[in-house]
Amino acid sequence: MSQGIARTLAAIFAVLVFGLLAIGGVTRGFAAVTADGVRRVDLERAPRSLPTLPMIDQAGKALSLADYGAASGFTTFVTLVYTSCDTICRTSASGLAFLQQEIRSRGLEDRVRLLTLSFDPFYDTPAVMAKYARGLGADASLWRTATVADVSDLERMVGLFDIVVIPDGLGGYSHNAALFRIDEQGQLIKAYDVDRPDLALADYLYNRKAEQ
Repeated sequence: MSQGIARTLAAIFAVLVFGLLAIGGVTRGFAAVTADGVRRVDLERAPRSLPTLPMIDQAGKALSLADYGAASGFTTFVTLVYTSCDTICRTSASGLAFLQQEIRSRGLEDRVRLLTLSFDPFYDTPAVMAKYARGLGADASLWRTATVADVSDLERMVGLFDIVVIPDGLGGYSHNAALFRIDEQGQLIKAYDVDRPDLALADYLYNRKAEQ
């Protein structure tokens, strides 16, 4: 084999190795192949604490995201939406409606609660969020809808959940979505496909049984 061919093969090998190392890093050791998959792996490996973010809910009451970040004995399922969305946000809403029904039918009212967070505080006022909640049949004792009280905190909120929000130029937004789970210790621990609330519930029930 000539030295030229050897050098070429060595260079190709080096590029392949570098590429595999880069892909391995981006995919968390080949554990995920999409951005949502990477987020899922990251949360399971390193749960996140919830920061003190002043918020306001559909009743106009003040709260903090950190209220859900304290040990409480509750598991909270969370989605992020904007209420005028007519695409994937509807899937998010349907998922929490399904979970609300399951919470009631399984007698989990003292164990599980739901939270919808709006990333459109400009439009989603308490009155708008209240109308949205009523339209979904949300039971306020189980399911709360809220948004940031200060627009300057919006980036921190969506960043915590790795939600990317891009104005579409038509008054709406392009964004990704997931169904998140905050555990009984107040840690953001998991992200599920937004259209599979059944799997999220099954995972919660399995974990609960294993801990008993």
